[in-house]
Amino acid sequence: MKSFLSISIAVLFLFIGCSKKIEPVIVGEMNEYKDPAYGFKIKYPKDWKNLGQAGKAVLTLSQEVINKFMDPKSGTEGALVTVEVIRYSGRTAEEIIQMTKDELKQMNADVSPDAQGTLAGKPMTQIPYRIQATTKTSIFGHIDFVAGDTVMYKLDFEGYGDQYAAHVPVFDAMVKSFEIPVVVAKKSDQWAASANMETYNSNFFTMLYPDNLEFVSVKKAAKDDLAMEMRADRLDCSIHIDVFGAQKLPVEKVWAQNKGRYNAKSSGQSTIDGQAAFWADYSPRKDIGSRVYFVVKNDKVVRVTINYFAGQKDIYFPVFENMVKTIKIK
Repeated sequence: MKSFLSISIAVLFLFIGCSKKIEPVIVGEMNEYKDPAYGFKIKYPKDWKNLGQAGKAVLTLSQEVINKFMDPKSGTEGALVTVEVIRYSGRTAEEIIQMTKDELKQMNADVSPDAQGTLAGKPMTQIPYRIQATTKTSIFGHIDFVAGDTVMYKLDFEGYGDQYAAHVPVFDAMVKSFEIPVVVAKKSDQWAASANMETYNSNFFTMLYPDNLEFVSVKKAAKDDLAMEMRADRLDCSIHIDVFGAQKLPVEKVWAQNKGRYNAKSSGQSTIDGQAAFWADYSPRKDIGSRVYFVVKNDKVVRVTINYFAGQKDIYFPVFENMVKTIKIK
């Protein structure tokens, strides 16, 4: 099969033809993104940002670059890479690819014939395209599809005008770094989180969760705006979230008022949805481990409590912890 780079160069000659020569962007130091919901990995330039969300990474230099693709009259010219997970939902890989082609045609894109190659050690189908942005400038790009065991991976590499040609070395380095998570077989008598993710949506936050978790009815305290809980196959393995007023206090003061309730074995600071958060590990009773998070946004405290059977922490805790990483606070 053809390599990614040879396909990309072919796309350039097909669509760009004899356009002016520009200097390629040098591939420098790179950061790694690991998706908290689906586990795929990809490296990207150190000065780029991830402006997407779990299940759909949007990697680029700034929001201004994205704005240029959406409206040629604004923003800054640059390159954009999107890595999206698409669930089959009863569709075949071929049907998902065809849907993307139909969407491109609705955008009046010129779509080149498919190219075949490999990506992350698996067969890859590539769709090169060109979209006329202005009378003098086009958006060039290609979409790579890789079929996983439970989902499709869609990688979209695009550049505004000459930026596509300039970023081919960067695109090539990124695609070579792309990794699909290895599905490890579990014992039949051992619980495992489903690979299918659903979205929990409330007035205060959204969160991705495996669809084999069970919702549990919980009593809401008088001060709470929201109380919800999801559980795995054990009563002592759950994630509980409640939301209540912060009384105009920052998270530091909220934590100071509440930390005395927990006989913490360890504690620290992290972030949830980019907001400062405090956490503590404690044990409410024998053989049960717990972690609590406090985060404040829009004068609301979001408190997340994870409970797990200590003897099987490696099975349950990572599932709930990954769910916390997908929280988006409204």
